[in-house]
Amino acid sequence: MSEVGNTNATRGTYAEQYYPNTEELGPDEMRVVALGTGRPFLRRSQANASWLVELGNGDKFVFDYGFGSQMNFTALEMPYSDVNAWFCTHLHTDHVGDFAQVWIGSWAGGRLEPLEMYGPSGAEEKYGFQFFAEKQMESYAWDTDTRVGALPAVGAEINIHEFDYSKVHVVYDHNDVKITSFPAVHLTDGAVSLRLDWKGRSFVYSGDTTPSQFFIDNAKGAEVVVHETFNTIEQLMDRSGYDERTARAIGTYIHSAPEEAAVVLKEVDPRLAVIFHFFNDFDTAPEMYEKVRQHYKGPLAMATDMMVVNVTDDQVVTRMTEFSDHVWPNKRKHAGFGKAKRKKMIGMSDWLLEAQIFPKVLTERGYVNKDEV
Repeated sequence: MSEVGNTNATRGTYAEQYYPNTEELGPDEMRVVALGTGRPFLRRSQANASWLVELGNGDKFVFDYGFGSQMNFTALEMPYSDVNAWFCTHLHTDHVGDFAQVWIGSWAGGRLEPLEMYGPSGAEEKYGFQFFAEKQMESYAWDTDTRVGALPAVGAEINIHEFDYSKVHVVYDHNDVKITSFPAVHLTDGAVSLRLDWKGRSFVYSGDTTPSQFFIDNAKGAEVVVHETFNTIEQLMDRSGYDERTARAIGTYIHSAPEEAAVVLKEVDPRLAVIFHFFNDFDTAPEMYEKVRQHYKGPLAMATDMMVVNVTDDQVVTRMTEFSDHVWPNKRKHAGFGKAKRKKMIGMSDWLLEAQIFPKVLTERGYVNKDEV
């Protein structure tokens, strides 16, 4: 229960565990991987919020990229260039904290086209995704300016797609994939939830939200529905040290309590409901499970990092990923990477250059044969 939960799904021909790059998706199949399922602060067992969706047509999308999630992404040994677009639901750091890693990591990892990133507007310009992304890019000027000579210049580019948070509308429509944004109720204006539809497959991701009619209306008919819920009030008090007032504010006003999320899931009635955003431990999971079961009796998975969901017409299967902590990410050879256009390196001051001992000084001191330099 603490890992996956009860999905009532048959495993069919799937292996007991998912081994990255060993299973080709069927033409109508969807795979969802939990890259981050924890709370706003990090712990080794659960990164911040992030979900990968892979489709049988080869398209891949990431929804949120909180702190630590990119270590789980790279454990899948998937080239960054395989991801069509990155979406965020709102601008809390536990949902966008790995922005720089997505940007710089994918650049260093062989990406040869601008990064495609989508996010919601805000009630004011400074609260919108475009402002956030541009200021992030400005703040990393030293980092990126020192790389453009060694790495292809195009990798430093981001196509920023900001969309209206207040509307229910399609924000991505390519290759038969439609991704719809709709408002989420989370502290203030600017948060959204997202729905992906493709060839009868569907995935809905709440981001952060308290129970809302927006979610019920727009998630109905979906196959995999991922809804946030925080740990119970008692767990927040006992395990996180919060006073009751703070625990209730965080667990119910800012986030959805498990029994509250259960009402939404009952109304939506998905093929598989997934709850996340809580610390999923052997001693917290049973209470979380029971709280959800007060109202929702359907197929349920209690998410933890690297849980995998496969969806076909016949079945929905949940299991865990078997991966190595020592993979070399992005091992694929990158056609054209070596020939791609670079910009001139910015260089360094003469007094720093003069202190460089290789190769000139090492040659003068006899450590290196000058014919080998």
